[in-house]
Amino acid sequence: VQTTFEPYRNFAISWIAPALGVREGIRVLGDYVLKEQDIRAGLSAQFPNDFIAIADHALDTHGKSTGRSGTSELDEPYGIPYRCLIPRQSNGIVFKNLLIASRAASFSSLAASSCRLSRTMMQLGQAAGTAAYLAKKTQNMVESVPYPELRELLLKQNVQLEFPMPEELKKYLENE
Repeated sequence: VQTTFEPYRNFAISWIAPALGVREGIRVLGDYVLKEQDIRAGLSAQFPNDFIAIADHALDTHGKSTGRSGTSELDEPYGIPYRCLIPRQSNGIVFKNLLIASRAASFSSLAASSCRLSRTMMQLGQAAGTAAYLAKKTQNMVESVPYPELRELLLKQNVQLEFPMPEELKKYLENE
């Protein structure tokens, strides 16, 4: 294609990644770090409950960096706290009005192996967007958004924050 398609004739490869499929990236240290123990405990044992998303993917580790390899199924879903999106002060730098709604959120390496799925990232994005809306509406910084109000808005948007799934949410999803 490079030699036959005019726009590409002057392009050349300048760099190739040293490894493909790298799953570990930089993560921001947040007000709370979601850990393997939180995930294994599940919703019923996680406290305090400031969840913005529920996830259920197994701990899925690969390679030497974790000291383990394989998949570890969970007994029940777990919650991802809002505090995982709020960056903590680091090296004297204070972060204000910033949320990290991506794989860079505050997860330990093992927790990230479960949280990394696109469906979970979409939930974090929805929660961050809703928190930004609420912050603007209440004239607060995103780190000061009152969790009960955030939760109420997420529930109105049909976000599942309880397990098992409430009947009214099941009915809504069946009619979509």
